[in-house]
Amino acid sequence: MEWVTLVGTALGAVLGIGATLAGEHLRWRRTVRDNRLQDRRAMYADCLVTLRRAHEAMRLIADEDHTDPQVRAAKIRQAFQASGCDEARERLVLTATADVTAAIDASYHSLRRIREELASGATLASEEYDAARQTHGDATRAARVVLRDDLAALEA
Repeated sequence: MEWVTLVGTALGAVLGIGATLAGEHLRWRRTVRDNRLQDRRAMYADCLVTLRRAHEAMRLIADEDHTDPQVRAAKIRQAFQASGCDEARERLVLTATADVTAAIDASYHSLRRIREELASGATLASEEYDAARQTHGDATRAARVVLRDDLAALEA
């Protein structure tokens, strides 16, 4: 009888330890998933906000009164460079899925088109700028959909 008690106690301890380890593993996986979701959400928002700020900075410069078109173009390109778009895009592309990368790239490249239109002398009221702005808006809205879908897949 003493052996049966000892074996029962050992079996109970093994089952208890196993259940505790299984519970801890599930909590760890949930924490990792939640951290990954939070990191991606922050990275996606940072990238979109950076693209938006770059656009606004370029618009402000384009709206200023410049006597020298070369100075205007240089300032617009400088604003784009200083905005951090390249860095934000690279951080995202490093870990993102192919769909997310393609969507952000479309928005980023359409913003570069805006940069070139404004740097080449287009005004904020011009058809060239308006077409580039519309393309960028469409690309950014499409990117938001892809980013939201990616975040929803992580939450599931």
